[in-house]
Amino acid sequence: MFWAPSQLVLPQKTAHMSEVYLFQYSTWNHHSLGFYQDGHLTEYTFGDWQLFALNQRDLLTALKNMIFLTQGALGRKSIEWHPGQPLCQHFKNCQKIVPFFAPTQKVTALKNTLENAYSRSQTSEVYNEGEDVYFVKHPVPYWLFHNCNHELVHWLELLGCVVSGRVLLKPDLITGMVPKLPIIQ
Repeated sequence: MFWAPSQLVLPQKTAHMSEVYLFQYSTWNHHSLGFYQDGHLTEYTFGDWQLFALNQRDLLTALKNMIFLTQGALGRKSIEWHPGQPLCQHFKNCQKIVPFFAPTQKVTALKNTLENAYSRSQTSEVYNEGEDVYFVKHPVPYWLFHNCNHELVHWLELLGCVVSGRVLLKPDLITGMVPKLPIIQ
């Protein structure tokens, strides 16, 4: 199923569900997750330290960092926002965003895990002005077979989602979402 279309099956409904936001970007068809709380939406993303945090996107760096295990980066961006307001315009190269529900306990656990990982590495924080995102060094290494897509799938699975099909290169998780949900801008 290496080249099969991506499919994202959302979690089964439980008594207590919380909203999560799945972002899709034009840059490498990159995806990330966002969490809303108290008038703020916080997006988390994963990538390579040189490519994402330091914005060194030349061909040699990209190839080297796909072939060899390299330093991972955890990105975070928080904005003031309320549901119903435009959202994509706050995130550079954002194509679409789909909110979905996952069990509250799993959403809280993932959000806390990501926030704690970010806080533990705060001394390495850099700001990528071109992307308007802050990054810290993350202990999860980056390379071709564990790139941003693989880490996002891991996060989705922690929320109770099931992902199949193409993940390595250019997954389209929003198009492959089951059930289909409305896209917000």
